[in-house]
Formats: sequence, C-alpha cells, structure tokens
Amino acid sequence: MKRLTKTNKQIPIQRRAIGTVLFRAFLTLWLPIFFNPGAWSQTPEAANTAAPLLTLDEAIRIASGTNRDIHISKIEVIKAQETVAEVKTNYLPKLDANILAGAPLQTLNFRVPAGSFGTYPATGPIPATDSNIHSPVRFGAFMNASVAQPLTQLFKVSLAVKQARLGIDLAKEGVRIQNQETVRQVKEAYYQVAELQAQVASARAAVRSLNELSTLMEQRLTQETVLPSESLTIKAKLKQQRYQLLTAEDAFELQKQNLNRLLGRDLHTPFSVEMLPFGELVEWDLETARKQALEHRPELRGARIQTKIAELDVRREHAKYIPDLSFQVSYLGFQNVNFLPQSAGTAGFQLQWQPFDWGYKKHRIAELKAATEQKVTTERDLEQRVLLEVEEKFRKLEEARSLLDAVTDQREAEQTRLSEMTNRYNQKAALLSDLSQQQAALSQAEAQCQQALAGFWTARANFEKAIGVE
Repeated sequence: MKRLTKTNKQIPIQRRAIGTVLFRAFLTLWLPIFFNPGAWSQTPEAANTAAPLLTLDEAIRIASGTNRDIHISKIEVIKAQETVAEVKTNYLPKLDANILAGAPLQTLNFRVPAGSFGTYPATGPIPATDSNIHSPVRFGAFMNASVAQPLTQLFKVSLAVKQARLGIDLAKEGVRIQNQETVRQVKEAYYQVAELQAQVASARAAVRSLNELSTLMEQRLTQETVLPSESLTIKAKLKQQRYQLLTAEDAFELQKQNLNRLLGRDLHTPFSVEMLPFGELVEWDLETARKQALEHRPELRGARIQTKIAELDVRREHAKYIPDLSFQVSYLGFQNVNFLPQSAGTAGFQLQWQPFDWGYKKHRIAELKAATEQKVTTERDLEQRVLLEVEEKFRKLEEARSLLDAVTDQREAEQTRLSEMTNRYNQKAALLSDLSQQQAALSQAEAQCQQALAGFWTARANFEKAIGVE
C-alpha cells in the first residue's frame, strides 16, 4: 500500500516527462517535414539509397523524347510525308510493260482471201486464190510496252498533293495534342508522387516517434509509473501508424512506376522528386485565356485542317469532269509468230472520258458538300466546347488556390494548438490522449495541405493544357 501511494504521486511527474519526450520527438522528426518543403524531396529510404533527384522540368524533357505515345504520333507524321511523296509521283510519266511468253496449245492458222493484197493488170489478184498460212506450235512471245505523260491530269494531281500536305499538318497537330496530354499526365503523376513521398516521410517519422514513446512507456510500465491502458493505447497507435506507412509505401511505389512508364523508362528506375512550393500563376485574364485557346489549341487547328481537306474533296470531284488527256508512246511486238509483224510502235495522244455517268458525279459532289458542312459545324461546336473548358479550368484553378490558402491556415492553427496542448499537458491540465489526438489532427491537416498543394499544381497543369500552352 505504501508503494502504491508513492507510485501515484510519481505519475504526474512521469506524465510530464512523457509529454516532454513526445514533444521533443515531434520537434525533431515532424516539424522539419512540415516547414521545409525541401525535406520532401527524399524519403529516408531514398536518402539511404541515394536515389537521383528528378525535377519536373527534367521529367517533361525526358517524356518529350521517349514517351511511347508521342513516338507513335510522330510516326503518323512520317506516314503523311510519305503519302505526299507517293501522290507527287503522279506528275511523272506512267510506264507499263506486259510480256506473255509461251507456246500455243494448238497451231495458229490464218486464212488470207484472194485479192486481199490487191488486183493488178499484169498479175491479177494477189493472192490468186484463198491462202492458208500455218504457224507451227513453238515457243513465242507477245510484248506490249507504253509510256504516257499525263497532261490534263496534272491539275487533279496538284489538288491531291495539296490535300496530302494538309494531312502532314493534321498529323503534326496530332503530335502537339499527344505532347500536351503527355505533359499534363507527367505533371499530374509527378505531383502525386511528391504528395505520396511526403506522406511516406511523415508516416516513417511518426512510426519512429511512436516506437520511442512505446519503449519509454514499457519502461515506465515496468516501474509501475504509468497505467497499463496508456501503454496499450500507444501500442495500438503504433500498429495503426505502421499500417498507414505500409499503404503509403505501396501507393508511392506504384505511382513511381506509373511515372516511369510515362517517361518511357524501366518501371523500377529509382528516383526521388521535389514538391514545388506554392506559387502564383501568371495572371491570366479570362478573355485573354479564351483568345489564347482559340489560337493555339491543336484540336481546333486540326478541326480547321479537316474542314480544308473536305473542301478539297469537293474540288477534286469537280475536276473529274475534265477528260484525261495523255501523250503516249507504245510498242507492240510478236516473236516467233508467222504472218504477224515482229514489232510496231505508235506515238500520239490518249483520251479517256466518261461524258455520261447517270448523275454519279453530281450526287457524289452533293455528298461531299454535306460532309464539308458537317466539318464546319463540328469546328464551330469544338470552339464552344474549348471556350467552356477554358472557363471551367480557370475556375477550378481559382478554387484550388483558395482551398490551398484555407488548409495552409488550418495547418498553422493545428500546429499552434499542439504547442498549446503540450504546455497544458506539462501543467497537468490535459491528458496524454488529448495530446495524442492533437498530434493526429495536425497530421491530418498536414496531409490535407499536401493534397491541396498537389491539387493546385494539377489544376494549373489542366488550365495550361486548356489554353494550349506547350
């Protein structure tokens, strides 16, 4: 009974000692993370393994050169360039050659009627009687070759070349679209990695702090200077914090692999990131942002190019009313065939024209004009949707900035409350559970601040993509 009385008198003193230890652990392990954004650039594990720091600018530069989606879109430009070269070959002469070599399955017989070569006073008809010319079964060859230079078709070819060149411009806009989308994805993934990295660092610091406190509580429990419930509470909080650390580490590693995929690197390439501090966006007037989007959004520029392509489709169909006129030189040869000439050549003009097509070209032109009207309507609707997106992202950015201001103030308030609660605990005016709850509140406020900061930068990236910033 005497020992128990002595122990009860020592409990307030030991509680002050525990509070002092807890407060010191908070100051040495948590405050550097809360107040120094540079401490978020590396987790303790990353510091041990010396993972190289990956800046946001460097990540964007790497993705621009090695991202697979961007590479695929660049191949579309190469394909469009080859299409132009392919169409331009239609300017040049067309060479055709056809050779049939072999032996006939039966003899070739030619009948020449009498007088086929004329009738003369001295000789009479030639031949005088019907004559049969026999060509035996033997190996022979039939050859036909021609060279034709298009003339009136050159106008049609020029329209096709213009349309193919527009295809290059359209493919380049596709590259810009993919590049902007990749940059947005890289920024969003980078901010998420930075947020998770900070969470992991905070969770590890909390685990170390609770480990130290748990060890101290075990010593005091052996000395019977604290209650068993207090020791069990600390152990429970330690297990919960270890679980939170595990989930944070898993999410952190998966998000790092996702960022490595966007950068076109091996999924397990080690790196660390830095959380950018809160910064003000270059002030954009909403009207200026709208004009910027209308001028620089690759989707809009692509829609305008598609309208021009549709207009060229109509012109090319109109051009089909022009006859195809070519200058042609041809050669015809027969080898080992009796009676037929060995060779024959011609030079002249070849005309191909279909003057009557039952209204096919008329209906085709009407169809292409309707398609052009669709493209124009789509372009106008896309302009409205782009303007709507700009306004939405502009407002989201303002909301994210306002939220970040609010949670930053809330974090400062929770830090002040923790200091006040520690003082109250040392003065025996608060319980250990109250101090622990206040620490949890500060941890939650810090997590909200990290999320708000990542949300701000994500909203900024979305706004820059909406106005067409490269």
